[in-house]
Parts: sequence; structure tokens; C-alpha cells
Amino acid sequence: MSTILCRKKIRGGCIAVVTCCLLYQSAIAQDPVFSQAYLSPINLNPAATGSGENDLRISAIYRRHWWTIPSQMNYMAFSIDKFIPNISSGVGLLVTNSSEGYLKKAGVYASYAYTICSGTESAAANGGLPRWFWSGGLQFGLAQRRIDYSKLVFADQLDINGVIPASSSAADAAFNSGKLFPDFAAGTFFNYHLTENSRLLVGFSAHHINRPDESFTSTSDTILSQLPVRWTGNLLYTFTNPERRWSISVGAIGYQQAKHSSYQLGGEVTQNEIDISLGLWYRGSVNFRDMNTISMTLSFNLSGKDNDKERIRVGLAHDAQVGNNSYSYTAGSSEIGFVWDHKSYNQSDDNPCKPKINSQSACPVR
Repeated sequence: MSTILCRKKIRGGCIAVVTCCLLYQSAIAQDPVFSQAYLSPINLNPAATGSGENDLRISAIYRRHWWTIPSQMNYMAFSIDKFIPNISSGVGLLVTNSSEGYLKKAGVYASYAYTICSGTESAAANGGLPRWFWSGGLQFGLAQRRIDYSKLVFADQLDINGVIPASSSAADAAFNSGKLFPDFAAGTFFNYHLTENSRLLVGFSAHHINRPDESFTSTSDTILSQLPVRWTGNLLYTFTNPERRWSISVGAIGYQQAKHSSYQLGGEVTQNEIDISLGLWYRGSVNFRDMNTISMTLSFNLSGKDNDKERIRVGLAHDAQVGNNSYSYTAGSSEIGFVWDHKSYNQSDDNPCKPKINSQSACPVR
């Protein structure tokens, strides 16, 4: 919209329009969410740091939002984290990047999580009592938000024939475009093994707890440009049949950021013998008026289910709009992600407090 208006206004007017648009977008800024949230666990909750199937985990996820939108809305998260057995802690690094037309955002975050538990290898070894884990995590880093001026056209780049080839604008750049700002998050997970074959996972997190100022302009009124805190809660129940051939997971994730509330509900079925999972999820807003989607997910293990040293899991997802927003307008959204889990220590070094919140929807420990 800014580009079209820029063609109709003088340079000063164009700058004012762009500035107003940017201030408005800052005021209503919302974080992107992934349909396969457990393929990027540290991005979901810093308390998941160090909670892979093994002690070293690398995760990556990419989302292309609305294929037919020319602005190419893309989101990416990459993380590496490791569990340190002798101190029951996890340390990790998260890198995020997003592109929404002429708006770009990137961040680098360090995270730490500590876990306490019931201290036994299984519920049976715990005298029949349920086994539980509690993890608390902190995340801190630096983020940057900038304007990609190559995607904007200003009045002094136009003539009667349209855009002047290879022209550049003399318009002043936004004062705070590209500045670095601190960004902090915290979270907790409670992992409860009800039986040998079932488990309940409950998590809460808060991102942007310092409410960083994302304004592109130099102004003393930062209230409108502060990034709202994103509150996230998740609930996941997993049951595996006694023969351990099948696992069924049902779950929910809720997001609250400023006045915007959304949720994701659904389930996943895993065939454990070939280690492949198929899921169906619904995501929408609390008032049912905003964009609502149905998401299909498929994930599978490339390393073989009997490989105790490493696991390589790949996940695919596609979202389709339902309700008043026709799928033909956007062609939906797609995701691809993977998780590589590696064991770098001997079996004898296993820690009974090793948490496991992985891409297999938190299946019970085998």
C-alpha cells in the first residue's frame, strides 16, 4: 500500500504515509506462530532448552505464509541446544528471521534451562508413583527491525513513464531502522508421566517481557511502539498402546499478545514401528472473526527407529483457510522443519532428570 501511495504524493507526503504505516504496524505487531511448534521447541518456550531426545539437538523450521501474496511473508527459526548432565541444565542458541514485504526482522538469543525431577528412570522404579519433570528457562538476546528500501518507490524515483530505471531516492532513512534492542523471555514446562504409557505436558511462557521499543522514528512516546508481551500456554497429552505400536497425542496451544488471542487445537497419530506421524490441527481466534485455518502435518524419522545415537526427524505442514476467507485468495501457507538429535556421551552417563520435549509430540520415554 505504501508503494502505491508514494507514487501519488510528493516526497514529504510519501515519507509521512510510510511513517504512519510503520507506526501502525508497530502498534499492532504480532509474532508469527508455527503450525509445527514442537519442531522449534526453544522458539515456543525457553524452558525446552536441552530437552531433546538426546543431549545435543539442532532444529530448524521455515514457513512461507500465503503463497499468492507478492510481499512474500517468510519466517525462519534455527536453534542448537545441549543438555549438561552433571548440572541438570540445558544451554542453547536461537536465531530468528522474518520478512514481510519491506519489513525485516532478525534476532539472536541465548537460553538456559534447569530441570528437577522425581529422580528415577521410570514410574515402575519409583515405587509405582508417577514420574515428573519441572523445567524453568530464561532467554535473552538482541533483535533488529529494519526497512528494506529496495522494495519501496518514492516520488523522486518516478517520471511520466513510471519508475526511473536504476534511480535512487533522496528521502531520509527512518531514524531507528536497523537499531538493535534487547529482548527477553522466560518460561516453564511441567512434564508428568501418569503411567508407563501416558504423559501430560503443560507449559507457559512470556516473550518480550521487557516490551522493547520497535519504533522506526525518534519519539518520546514509546507506548504505541512497544512490542506487546506474548503469553503462550500449551497442553499436550500422549498415550501409547501397551504393545507400543501406536501413539496418540491431543493438544492445544494458546497465544495472547495485546488484544489479539489465538489458539491451536488438534491431534497427531504416530505409527511407532515405522516412526511416522500424521496430524490435523485447527488454528483460529477466540472471537472466530479473524483468519481461521486447518493444518495437516506429516513427520517422519530418517535415521531408523532403532538408532540410539541420533535421530533425524523431518516435518511438513500446509495450512488452508476456512470460513469467510477463501483458500483461493492466499493458496495457504506451508512449513518444513527438521530436528537432529545426537547422543555425545555414553549410556552410563545418562541423567535421570533428562527432560524430553521433542518433535514426536513428547512421546513417553521408551
